[in-house]
Formats: sequence, structure tokens, C-alpha cells
Amino acid sequence: MAIDKDMNKSISPTTELRRRAEELLPPKESEAGLCRADCEVQRLRHELEVQRIELELQNTELLQARNEAEKSLEKYSDLFDFAPVGYFTLDGSGIITSVNLRGASMVGVARARLLGRNFGLLVTDGHRTVFSEFIRAVFINRDKTVCEVAIQSEENRPVIVQLEAMAAISGQECGLVLIDITERKRLENDLRDYARRLTEIEEELRSKIATELHDEISRDLTVLGMNMAIIIEGVKDVAPKRLTARAKVSSKIIKSISHTVRNIMAGLRPPILVDSGLQATLRWHANLFSKRSKIAVIFETDELFPRLPEEQETTLLLISQEALMNVLKHAAARTVTIKLRKAGGMIRFSVADDGKGFLPKGSSHIQNSSEWGLKIMRERAELIGGTLQVKSVPGKGATVSVVMPLENV
Repeated sequence: MAIDKDMNKSISPTTELRRRAEELLPPKESEAGLCRADCEVQRLRHELEVQRIELELQNTELLQARNEAEKSLEKYSDLFDFAPVGYFTLDGSGIITSVNLRGASMVGVARARLLGRNFGLLVTDGHRTVFSEFIRAVFINRDKTVCEVAIQSEENRPVIVQLEAMAAISGQECGLVLIDITERKRLENDLRDYARRLTEIEEELRSKIATELHDEISRDLTVLGMNMAIIIEGVKDVAPKRLTARAKVSSKIIKSISHTVRNIMAGLRPPILVDSGLQATLRWHANLFSKRSKIAVIFETDELFPRLPEEQETTLLLISQEALMNVLKHAAARTVTIKLRKAGGMIRFSVADDGKGFLPKGSSHIQNSSEWGLKIMRERAELIGGTLQVKSVPGKGATVSVVMPLENV
């Protein structure tokens, strides 16, 4: 059986084709009684018939292969043209060499008119620099590169698209995928506006609660403390020592509650933030945190740091409070460094600790502890036009930083 298999493998396609052709020929006439010339003619005739049948068989197989190729081409052409995303092929200059129907539909231009046109002309003026850098990166990196730009269709309908491209092996052209993310961006903007409104409501509530604490509870506690002092002074000579001692303990409790209320008011809406700005407030908050936690806090800032709009100052203060709370709960740090700088047209703010750090996102530690706090900080930063970054190495501490363009403040 093994020998038969080896023999079958050794048979060439030409030999197999000849065998099939000979099977289709009528039985060969006997050469007995024929002269040598007649035998040669009969062999030539046989050979010509075999070759004729071989050609017919080859022609049949080629027709079948062509039909299958045409079916495959039609199938994949439909997949290419009617894919849910746009497909473009661009050369190194951004010239469109091919495009599917979906891509032409997304930009609102007939396919024939797109061929030979620079894709950058479809991009809105404000994003052309981004697109030029994107194309340059595609051919330099040779890896998948992604960016987001706005394109202007001939119907003057702006469309936000995500571009994903990778250079071909030849390096002469690249494949570009166009994904319409206009609706997603609209939803993101709606969510951002909603989050901004929630933040405004939160700040209004914090301010209102702080005001109520100051105007009502703090005032009543002050009066109660004064009354208690008068009572203690009035009864110290006639009341039993045990009662006097209880009155003094109650007076201390009242002072402690008053101190706690003042701290709560300061945490909700520090008056120093309104009066002196973010720089002075961060220094005050750092000292307060250090006293409570026994963790050394170093505050570094520019000597002349500008006042920021109220929303930005409040947000950066809240981020610092959340970051310091994470340090207290999770870091086991001995020192925290807070930096507030203005450089290169950017506001740079960071809170760094020398604690135990944490594993990258995805570990159970992050998911079960500070991930929610980091998410809140990131959303707060984005609402004021900033970007929040978190860097950490286990055993080497963590740094939370916010970078924000100066033009946004």
C-alpha cells in the first residue's frame, strides 16, 4: 500500500493527463500485417489524437478554473465594495489609487472622481496637518497607525472618521480603512456635557453644604460652647466635682465637633481657593494632609503662577485631594511631592509618591481598589481640556499627572 502511494505521488500532471487522454481514445488497431511505413503513420495518428484530447481536457480545466476565479472575484468584489467601512489605497504622496463603494459613499464623491486625487484634499483645513503627519508615520513605521480627522464631503456635511493604515510590503503604497465615528463623537460630547453639568451641580451642592455648615451648625456650636463655658463657670463652686468634670468633658467635645465641622467646610469649599488661588490652596492642603497622615509632603511651584479660571482651579484641587487619598489608602508612602508648573505653553500638575506602587491596569489590585478613583480623576481632567496620566512601577511609587494647554485656562 505504501509503495502504491509513493507511485501515485510520483506521477506528474502531464503523465496523468496523457493517461486520461488515452483512455478516451478508441481501441488501437492491431499493427499485424502492416508495413513499417503504415505502422509509423498509425503511431503518428495515435499521438495526434492523444494530444488533441489532452488539449481539450486542458481547455475544459482552464474554463472551469476561470469560472471559479470569476465567481471568487465577484464574491470578494462584493465584500470589498459593500463592506461596512471605507477602503482606500494611497501612494506615498497620499494619492488615491483605489477605493471601494463604501469609501466613495462616505466622502460623498463618485469613485471615478476620487482616483488620482489626493486624500488630503478631502480633510478639513484644521486637520490637514494631522493627516500629513499620519501618512508620513504610516510609511516610516510600517506598523498600523491610527488617527482621527474630520472630512468635508461635497454635500458640505462634516464627518468625523477614524483612519487606520498600514504600508504594503513594497513600501510604495498603503491600505487605508475609513471608519465613520461621527455618531460616537456626538455621544461622547453629549456625555462630556452631561458630566460637566454633574460637576457643576456637585460644586453647587458642596458650596451650599459648606455655607449651611458655616451659617447654621457652626454658629450653633459656637453659641453652645459659650453657654457651656458660662455654665461651668457658674456651677464650679456649688455643683459636685463629678458633674463639673462631665461639663468640662462636654465642652471639649463641643470644641472637637466645631473643629471637625470647620475641616469639613474647608474640604468642601476652601475659602482660601477663592481668595488666594490654587497655588496657596495646594500649599495649605498639603500641610493639612501632612499633619493628619504623618506623611511628608513637598510642594514645588513657580514663584509667579497665574490665577486660573474657577473651574480649572477647583478641578485640579479635587484631583489632588483624590490622589492624596489614594496615597493614604494604598501607597504606604513616606513622602509625596506635589508639583504645579507652567512651561512651554502648558500647565503641568503632578502628585508623586515613593510608596509601593501598583501593577498595570488589569490587575486585581487596581480593579478592586483605586481604579474608580483614577477614572474619576481622568474624567475631571478631560472636562477642563487636560490629559491625565498615571505611571507606576511596583515597589517604586506612582505618579498622577495632568497636562493642560495654557490656552484652555
